[in-house]
Amino acid sequence: MLDHIEPELIPGTEILLASDQGYGRHSSSNEELVLVPTPSDQPNDPLNWSTGWKSTVIINQAFFVFISVLTPLSIAPLTPIFMQEFHKTLPQVNYLFGAAAISLGYTNFIIVPFSNVFGRRPAILICGLICVLANIWQALTTSYASFIGARVISGFGAGANESIMPMVIADVMFMHQRGLWMGLYFWAYFMGTFIGPIISGSIAAHISWRWFFWVCTIFQGVSLILMVFLSPETLYRRPDSTASDKSSSTGQTTPLESKVEVVNMTQASSDTEKAPSSISKSQQGSNDHVRSLPERPVGRPSKHQFSLIPKPEFEGKDLIFRDILAPIQIFSFPIILWAAFSLGFAANCLLSLNLTQSQVFAAPPYLFTPAQVGFVNFAFVVGGVIGLLTAGPISDWVSMRATVRNNGVREAEMRLVALVPYVCICLVGMTITAVGYQRHWPWQAVVVIGYGFVGIQVVSIPAILIAYAVDCYKHIPGQIMVTATIVKNTFGFGMIFYYNDWAVKDGFIPPVMMMMALTVGFTVIGMVVFMFWGKKFRRATMNSKLHTL
Repeated sequence: MLDHIEPELIPGTEILLASDQGYGRHSSSNEELVLVPTPSDQPNDPLNWSTGWKSTVIINQAFFVFISVLTPLSIAPLTPIFMQEFHKTLPQVNYLFGAAAISLGYTNFIIVPFSNVFGRRPAILICGLICVLANIWQALTTSYASFIGARVISGFGAGANESIMPMVIADVMFMHQRGLWMGLYFWAYFMGTFIGPIISGSIAAHISWRWFFWVCTIFQGVSLILMVFLSPETLYRRPDSTASDKSSSTGQTTPLESKVEVVNMTQASSDTEKAPSSISKSQQGSNDHVRSLPERPVGRPSKHQFSLIPKPEFEGKDLIFRDILAPIQIFSFPIILWAAFSLGFAANCLLSLNLTQSQVFAAPPYLFTPAQVGFVNFAFVVGGVIGLLTAGPISDWVSMRATVRNNGVREAEMRLVALVPYVCICLVGMTITAVGYQRHWPWQAVVVIGYGFVGIQVVSIPAILIAYAVDCYKHIPGQIMVTATIVKNTFGFGMIFYYNDWAVKDGFIPPVMMMMALTVGFTVIGMVVFMFWGKKFRRATMNSKLHTL
């Protein structure tokens, strides 16, 4: 009888825990955490940056995401004002939202390749500048046609918030930390869509709608300045780890033949600050393949990483395949396709309420002003904070517990069980909103419970889904976000053509419950399928060139 069977290393399967009995063998004592991906020995490697620098970079990214999404997606409370000022119908005013949403999604076909050639830093600086100029244009516009054009350009700049931050998280954070930080990304994104309508409605009520765009211009300018001085380049090519990652991804070597680095589990919470100088002698004795490693430096960005003039690195055919063909090819990967559609449906639950909130609350029996319509979005904010504080930590905790039970071997699907409470929250929140809309329930029930629960799920479900997809295909986080964004924004753009008219014709229950059914049904079906057979799907795509990019 064999004492131990080596785990099959395919994409999405990683050895995260090691003990004095060897890698992939569970022991309750002297257990250590394997760092994935493997950092280099250079202090300017983003994986080796101090916790302070990592946090600074990601928080700056989060601020950019928040403010750049706030402008294009926060005009719902201004709908009656735009209808009167530009003499347009409700569907025509909704085009102002749709123009920004569709350009925001598809511009990532340019942003992601650009950021892989020239770096994340120049991509986000250029997009930030575009956002500033587009905001000024929107503040000064005098015609509906000009406004549409400004919204399209605004979406071009804001497109970076759909892809750059997830790529930066993958650049600077180890796999076991990404759930928390991916939660911060989605929190910042949806917080912009939550708080934006509050700001826009209040400013329009007390000053004018144009001043909303001037305020956004000021905040976007501050974000741009912070990016210049506090957001160094995170794209880093480490040839040593690339070989290891590739062998691990293709499953051609055993875990004991590849170079890995470990940290003691008691230091896991601060492994970005500390690293042991070597693996213990008892481990070396139990396994001759494990190497002693030099102490991993705790570093900081170099001056070169703050350069405003990027040095492009073209990779020929690999570049064309990775950045142009990959986002199309991965639509055929079941895991990514499911994650993209589930994320899109979950996010558009929020859109369904954004599109209808003026239609509901500005009419009898509520008769809210634009400012009051904006204030109902505070419920989304509270829900989003709850989602931020729970989704990432819970998914990381659940998957780590499952890793311990699995003898230190992490399977990407271990994260999926964390979806269960948030799917239930989505079901309850959307149902209460739909019935409350239709039957004119007290606004407190609709807003506090319905909107609050939707705010929780719209941060939590996408965060867990994308963390899972990136765990399975860790070399292409940007392309995964492109795919998810295209699905989300294309579906959302289509909603503006029929959603409000459908609500007028058949009431609010059918359209709102449709979004609930799509989100809950698609997420639950995929969760069950991939929890049982996800590894088979990953094995079927393990030889794809995407794993070596």
